[in-house]
Amino acid sequence: MKNVLRLLLIPLFLIMISFAYADGLSLTKIGALDVNGKYFTHWWYEPTNLTLEGTGSKGANIDVYIDNGVMTIKASVEDGKWKYTHEGQLEKKDHNVKISSGEQNISFILTIGAGSVPVDETTKGELPQTGALLPILGIVALAGFLIYYGFRERVV
Repeated sequence: MKNVLRLLLIPLFLIMISFAYADGLSLTKIGALDVNGKYFTHWWYEPTNLTLEGTGSKGANIDVYIDNGVMTIKASVEDGKWKYTHEGQLEKKDHNVKISSGEQNISFILTIGAGSVPVDETTKGELPQTGALLPILGIVALAGFLIYYGFRERVV
């Protein structure tokens, strides 16, 4: 009976984790710069024409804040992909950027006009702000379940 329960719970757990990540808000591109969903607090980008691309929940509203302005766009209902193109050119300076959908947020400073990180700057990556808690709790719960039932000696 235990083996049947394990065989049912493990695939269910793996499905739950995959859905938790599938609907997470992510940034994949800043213009031609492929950020691969990495989260940093500061990005540098040379061109003054800005396009942001990413993924989110299918059909969800994506709010893009640049400094004090906000624009709401919709993610695709087929695959959750979204694309924002800023009207006009941005000034060559630091801009506060925030992308949000529901309670998920991605925030960073975008320096326009600098093609690479200055030598004297240090950048540290950070964990995603949302979307990681549920899968981590699920992994811990599954590990506890397997340890508890997997190492118990059967008393006859």
